[in-house]
Amino acid sequence: MQMKDLLFSLTFMLLLVLAGSQVVSAQVTSQRMTMSRGSNDALILELPTAEEKLVAKLWPDWLKDNYKVKTKKVRKTKNELEHLNFSIPGVSTGGKVDMYSAIRTSGGGSELTIWIATPDGYISPELGSDRYIEAEKMLMRFALAVSREQIQLQVEEEEKALKELEKDLERIRKDKEKLEQDIVDAERAIEKARSDIENNLGEQDAKAREIEAQIEKIEATKRKLKDF
Repeated sequence: MQMKDLLFSLTFMLLLVLAGSQVVSAQVTSQRMTMSRGSNDALILELPTAEEKLVAKLWPDWLKDNYKVKTKKVRKTKNELEHLNFSIPGVSTGGKVDMYSAIRTSGGGSELTIWIATPDGYISPELGSDRYIEAEKMLMRFALAVSREQIQLQVEEEEKALKELEKDLERIRKDKEKLEQDIVDAERAIEKARSDIENNLGEQDAKAREIEAQIEKIEATKRKLKDF
C-alpha cells in the first residue's frame, strides 16, 4: 500500500469519527464470500449506523449517478444485485468489470458486500493492492454519500419537529386570543348585567309606588263603603 493511499484511508476514517455519532462510521474489509457465481473474493463495507433499507435505496442510484451503470437483481437469488460491463477508474485498468453486490442487516446497521469480477479475477489485496485500494476508495465514497443522506434525513426530522413546535405555539397563541376575547365578552356581559340591575331597581321602585298608590285607592274605596 502506497503512503498516499494509506493517508487517504486514515484521513477518511478520522473524518468519519470526528463528524459525530449520527454520521456513518465505515470500515472496509476483504474476504472470500459465497455468491451466485461461487465463493469469490469480496469487499465488505460495514455501516454500523445505516439501516439496510436506506443503503438499499441509495446504492443503485449512487452507482448510476457516478458510473452510469444499471442495477438488476440476480435471478434465483434472495437479494444479490448485478452491475455489469462498466468502468471503475483505477480498478478496471482501462477495461470493463462486472460487479455483484448484496446488502444485509448487521447489528444496528448494515453491510454492503461487493464482488468485482475482472478478466484477471476478483478484486482483492492479493490480485493487486493498487486496484484493491481504488475499489476500497469507491466504497468509502459511497459511505460518505450514506452519511450525507443520514444527515439530510436528520435535518428533515428536526425541521418536521420544528414545524410541530411552531404549530403548537400558534395554537397556544390562538388559545390566548380566545381567552382574552372571552374576558372582553365577560366584561361586556358584566357591564350589561349591571345596567340591567340598575334598570331593574328603577322598575322595582316604580312598581312599588304603583302598589302603594293602588293600596291607597283600595283603602279610600273601603272608607266610602263604611260611610254608605
